[in-house]
Amino acid sequence: RGSEGFISTWDGGRAWKILVRKNHKNVCRRPGKEPSEAVLELLNPKPEKTDPPPAPKKSVVQKEQPVRVEAEDLEVEEEAELSKQFRQELLRETQVVNAQMMTAMQEARGDPGQFLPRVQELKAAYEQMLLDHLNTRSRTQRAKDGIADCEEKEDPHLAAVHLGHDLMKEVVMAMLQRGMSSGSAMDQLDLANNHFNACIVQNTPPAKYALEDDALEGFEPAITRVKEKGFVTLEGLLDDEIASVIYNECRDNFWERRKLGAMHEAKGAADGSFECWLPYPPRKGTSPELEHALRILFGLPHEFAKNGYPRQLKVPTMAHLSCFPRGSLERLHLDFDGDKAGSSSSSSGRELTFVLFLTPGWEREDGGAFRAYLNGDRPGPRPGQATVGYAAGSSRDGEAYAADDDGPASDEHCIKEIWPEAGQCVIFRSRELWHEVLPAKKDHFALTLFVQRAE
Repeated sequence: RGSEGFISTWDGGRAWKILVRKNHKNVCRRPGKEPSEAVLELLNPKPEKTDPPPAPKKSVVQKEQPVRVEAEDLEVEEEAELSKQFRQELLRETQVVNAQMMTAMQEARGDPGQFLPRVQELKAAYEQMLLDHLNTRSRTQRAKDGIADCEEKEDPHLAAVHLGHDLMKEVVMAMLQRGMSSGSAMDQLDLANNHFNACIVQNTPPAKYALEDDALEGFEPAITRVKEKGFVTLEGLLDDEIASVIYNECRDNFWERRKLGAMHEAKGAADGSFECWLPYPPRKGTSPELEHALRILFGLPHEFAKNGYPRQLKVPTMAHLSCFPRGSLERLHLDFDGDKAGSSSSSSGRELTFVLFLTPGWEREDGGAFRAYLNGDRPGPRPGQATVGYAAGSSRDGEAYAADDDGPASDEHCIKEIWPEAGQCVIFRSRELWHEVLPAKKDHFALTLFVQRAE
């Protein structure tokens, strides 16, 4: 076959020669004689029999099945949309209340003594508004909104309070993420954590709170001990004169104003104690003595960072103030719950805990010891039984209790008790030290800084 698709002369001659050799006798016949059947088959080859092409199949047009939408599906979608609209309406009203509270705080120039009554008034009206909204919805609708659970089903007011916490946290988080001035951010954190139990943590580098070079002398051995052993106690960070001023301030400005929202009952491992969060730099009206204690507490993490602590640290902008009324306690616990499934609380990133005691003139007979469970000179495994109270194993109400069952128990430990004397400081790795606070015969206060792990 040539380049243009024709049969060449040479190829044709070759084909002819082959035909002649194979059929020579019949091809060279006499004139006038008909060729034999074999020759005719060669000269006029019969067309090959081929099967007839299959008949085209008739196209079957399938009828589309009608989409059946059940009435129940429509009802579920409609209810979901209504629930979404209901929450959006509540969020808009929460934004209005948040703005009113911020105005009250700013008009008081950050003085809690002036803005607390107004904030509490707005909070009470806000919770009543939420309760009114909930009362307009059936119990089934509240369950679908995700705002009725356990005892809340029987207590609509409790449901309104918890719903307010959830909504205000969402509003504050959104505003913090958008960005604002440091003063406004501090007001939002104060509002969210102290009045709506939001547990929002805003962290900064330790260097921001660095102390002067001569502020702490001989602190390096304590840092080494925490690095190697995970636990240390310090003495003398506050003298009794300074501690007396701080104690009176905590009693008058926080404990006595707890009904105005200056403190609220602590949750978790606490039993009868109260708490609040103090911003740093401190608010207007804070005494120089309390500011001094806060400055030391916030400066300690930088000392760890610059002296080779093996973890990168970040410091929150608020410290935790605890008031332990007579007979109150803290049950056995860790200051860290990051190993629990689904944990997302502010304690899930803690690395170091700094506890500074503030009560002067404390005697051991007053009780209230901070009890640490050690294995030798370092944090030990979780003890199998915690014993607290005026008598072993009793709570402030005189009832015996065991430690919460949140980990494997062990009796391989020794007990170290630190009395809450003014100026005494306990520093430990939050993820390792099991501890509790025993009941005391008189009120006492403590400042705690929960330092986070940066990575």
